[in-house]
Amino acid sequence: MLVVILILIQLQDVIGFKCLCSGNIGSACPDGCDAGSYCVTTWIVAHGAVRDQGCKTTRTDLSDRQCQTNRKGLVSCVCSSEKCNDASFAIPSDVALIVPPVIKCFSQDLNEDNFCFGHYCTYSAELVMNDFGDVFPTPYKPTRGCSDDEYSDDLNSVNVCTSSNNIINCKCNTEFCNRAQPFPVPLGNVLCYMSSAYSNSYPVGLKYCRGHLCYIMQTDYEGKVGRGCLSVSDGAPEELKKPGAYLSYKYCDQDLCNGDFMADAPSVINGEGSATTPQP
Repeated sequence: MLVVILILIQLQDVIGFKCLCSGNIGSACPDGCDAGSYCVTTWIVAHGAVRDQGCKTTRTDLSDRQCQTNRKGLVSCVCSSEKCNDASFAIPSDVALIVPPVIKCFSQDLNEDNFCFGHYCTYSAELVMNDFGDVFPTPYKPTRGCSDDEYSDDLNSVNVCTSSNNIINCKCNTEFCNRAQPFPVPLGNVLCYMSSAYSNSYPVGLKYCRGHLCYIMQTDYEGKVGRGCLSVSDGAPEELKKPGAYLSYKYCDQDLCNGDFMADAPSVINGEGSATTPQP
């Protein structure tokens, strides 16, 4: 019973606080947003104007790096209480702002004369799954480029690759490190439900996958839910293998834990087999 309670606590919606926000892509945000972890404000350093405000949900502890900056002259700072990113919120006077090194990266093709500048190089590739869930490379060309994140997403390290269903994404911080996939990604051993809001994304017979974590996404406007598994490269931060929430994803680390959180999880955990299998 204790195990069931603990897992249900892991799976429940993130209960946070309200933050001021400037809206998504210019839309109005009069009621604020719901933060799972932090409120955030980004300033333009040149004239001190606020560029945007919002919420951040992450499994990463940002308490030791309250503010970060990048080569574009933006500074983002986080705080963790109700509407703490209001007009009184400012860049602390004693904060140490260190701009990460700027490096060259391949931009799409492998021509070193066709490069981009960024703090990180990125690499993304599509994988193919057969009806048994085996993963293979595809003939499609990978996508390469640069990144200038103020916060390096959900990571403590940028030198990592993640595999989520049929997509692999990598970020690295040495020059031209995105020539090929920089780090191998072993599949984890947690069994997960797999389904997609896009009905043709996976083979019809494919219902399961394996990873270090299972995930479930928010229900879309058609009532469909994306589910799947996440695996991470060796040497990646342990936080990437922890249950929790990040953006629109909720992660859990038990077999078949990504059915319906409130209805399916208890029966799956107890082994009663009464959970409803998600539809693709």
